Amino acid sequence: MAKEDKTNDATYEETVDRTTSESPTGVTVREERTMTTTTSPPSSDVEKYEVESVESVEIPEEEESVSARAREAGRSLKDLVYSLGRRTKEVTEEKAKELKAQSVNAGATTDARDIQHLGSNVEGLITVFEDTMTEIRKEPYEEQEKLLVGYKKLLEEQINVINARLAMAKRLKPGS
Repeated sequence: MAKEDKTNDATYEETVDRTTSESPTGVTVREERTMTTTTSPPSSDVEKYEVESVESVEIPEEEESVSARAREAGRSLKDLVYSLGRRTKEVTEEKAKELKAQSVNAGATTDARDIQHLGSNVEGLITVFEDTMTEIRKEPYEEQEKLLVGYKKLLEEQINVINARLAMAKRLKPGS
């Protein structure tokens, strides 16, 4: 290099490539070094050197293709699982609504059937209840309150008697 070249800010770059493909996986490692030489202003004869080293791994196209396909398969599997979960939730909610509607209708049907088993006794019970409520209404409000509280207690005791008789009938039922 001549003296004139040094006085101008000259830059000299040299790239050295080294490629090795000794690994059994078929992966190529490439190391690249760049050396830059820069001269200082004309008053100085000092040169600066910078060295950069970059190492990169090259993956063969086959492996890139396989990994891309595997990622895509993973995404599609994930989407499939999510859609199945949403569909399962929808079907479960529909079935729950149907069963609830059926149980409401079944409860009313069962109650009606149980009342029909009482037969003509039901009419007598209803008549007695209505007559009692009519007689209580004829009294002054302060007296009605006391009578209604007492009548409610009487009905609760009768319900307790009915529950006890029901339990005894279940225990004494043949075959149990």
